[in-house]
Amino acid sequence: MNKRNLASILWFIAGWQGGGLLVGILELPWLLSFTPGIVMAVLVRWDPTGIFWSRSATGRRIRPINEVAAELDRTRDPWPAAEADTRRV
Repeated sequence: MNKRNLASILWFIAGWQGGGLLVGILELPWLLSFTPGIVMAVLVRWDPTGIFWSRSATGRRIRPINEVAAELDRTRDPWPAAEADTRRV
């Protein structure tokens, strides 16, 4: 989520600067300079099409430690390099 939050802030700033440029050129009210920034930040944060942020299939990224430990127990040769070091004479 931190990437999404940072991207939203950066897109808001970029949109605000672009809106400020257009407001200055077209001599519009200064309050309209925020509009493109807000729209861009909301679209990046919300991402309705799924272009920017991939969605996980399960919706869960954190695995319980018991599952990770069980996977590690099932591996047969977790440290082949350590065995090679102990064979040196």
